[in-house]
Amino acid sequence: MGEQWTFASAGQVIFGMRAVERVGRLALWLGVRRPLIVSDRILVGLGIVDSVRRILAEAGLSPAVYDGGEPEPCTGTVYRCVEAARAGEHDSLIAVGGGSNIDTAKAAAVILSHGGSLPEYYGINRVPGPVLPLIAVPTTAGTGSEVSAGAVIADEAQGLKMALFSPHLRPRAAICDPLLTLTCPPKVTADSGMDALTHAIEAYTCLDHRSLPEEDDPFPAYPGANPLSASLALQAIGLIGQSLRQAVYQPQNLEAREMMHLAALLAGLAFSNGGLTITHALQYALAARVHNSHGEGNGLLLPYVMAYNLPACPQAFAEIARRLGEQVGGLSPIEAAHRSVEAVQRLKADVGVPMRLRDVGVGEADIPDMARIAASMRRLVVLNPRPVSAPEMEALLRAAY
Repeated sequence: MGEQWTFASAGQVIFGMRAVERVGRLALWLGVRRPLIVSDRILVGLGIVDSVRRILAEAGLSPAVYDGGEPEPCTGTVYRCVEAARAGEHDSLIAVGGGSNIDTAKAAAVILSHGGSLPEYYGINRVPGPVLPLIAVPTTAGTGSEVSAGAVIADEAQGLKMALFSPHLRPRAAICDPLLTLTCPPKVTADSGMDALTHAIEAYTCLDHRSLPEEDDPFPAYPGANPLSASLALQAIGLIGQSLRQAVYQPQNLEAREMMHLAALLAGLAFSNGGLTITHALQYALAARVHNSHGEGNGLLLPYVMAYNLPACPQAFAEIARRLGEQVGGLSPIEAAHRSVEAVQRLKADVGVPMRLRDVGVGEADIPDMARIAASMRRLVVLNPRPVSAPEMEALLRAAY
C-alpha cells in the first residue's frame, strides 16, 4: 500500500474507423498551418498519403510530403527529413505509416527544434525541451510508437540501432484508424503483430516498479510494471491471440484489423509505461548482424526468452496462457506457464515468422558477440524478471539457433 506510479500517453488518442478524417480539425486545434507529412513511397503509391493531404488541404492547411521513409530508418533518413522540413518552413510533422516513419518524424522533430546532430540526443532524457508538434497516424498494428516516448534509429557510423527516450517525444496526438491497415501486406501484418505481442508479454512480465531501485530521474525510460500497464498488457495479449491469424490470412477482415490495431495501441501504452526485457535486447543484437525486421526478430526470439524467464514468474506466464486461449484448468502454475510458450510458438509458426536463428542467416559463430551486445543493453536487462548476463544470453541464443 502507499505505492506511487505514473502513466503517460500521447496528448490525445483518437481511435476508430475513419478516425483519419479528423486529422485536419486536429491540426487546426494544435495551431499549425504548414504540416509536413512524413511517410514513404509505398504508402504514397497506395493513395493513403494523398488522402491525408487532401483532408488537411480541405481544412485550409498547406501540407507537403516527405516520402523518404524506410523500413529500418537510419540517421541519413532523419537528416533528409529535416532538410525537407526546413526547406518548406514547416511548423509541424504528421507521421503516416508504421513505427519506422513515426520514429523518423520524432527524431526529425528533435533536430528541427533543438539543432545539432542525433548522437547528442541518444539515451534517456537528453532532449532539452518540447519538440515540433507531431501527429502520429499508424498504418500498421505493432510498434506502439504513436503513444511511446521513444524512437529507434539505425546509426550508420556505429552499425547499431540507437534509441532516444524523452517524454517530449510522445506525439501531441495519435490517430488510430483500423481502415488504414487494410493494405498492410501479410508479412508486415505478421511481423507487426508479433512485435505487439512481444511488447505486451514483456510489459506484463517485467519487474514491478517496486522491485527497482528508486531513481532521481522523474522520467525513466522504463519505470517497471504498474497496475495499469499490466492490465493493458493482458488485454492486448488476449486480443492478439484472437485476431492475429485472421488479420494475416483474411486481410479485409475488419473485426480482426480493428482488434489488432487496438491491441498494438494497448501494448504500446503498456510497455512505454512499464518496460521491456531481453527479447528486445537480443533483437537489437540480431538486427546488427542480419538487418532483419524488428517485429520478425522479436517474434522469433520471444518464446525462447519466455522459456528462460518462466521459472521466475510462473503465475504470470500461466495467466498469459489463459489469455492466449489455452485450457489450463487443473494444471499446476508451472505446467500452465509452459502452455504459454507452446501457444506463442504455434502462433509464430501459423503466421509465418521464422522459427530459429539459422532461418534468418545467423551463423553459430555469431552467437557470442550477439550475446555480448545484448548483455550491454542495461536498461532492458535490469527489468528482466530473471537475472541474466552474457553467458545466459549465449545459452538462450544457442537454444534459439
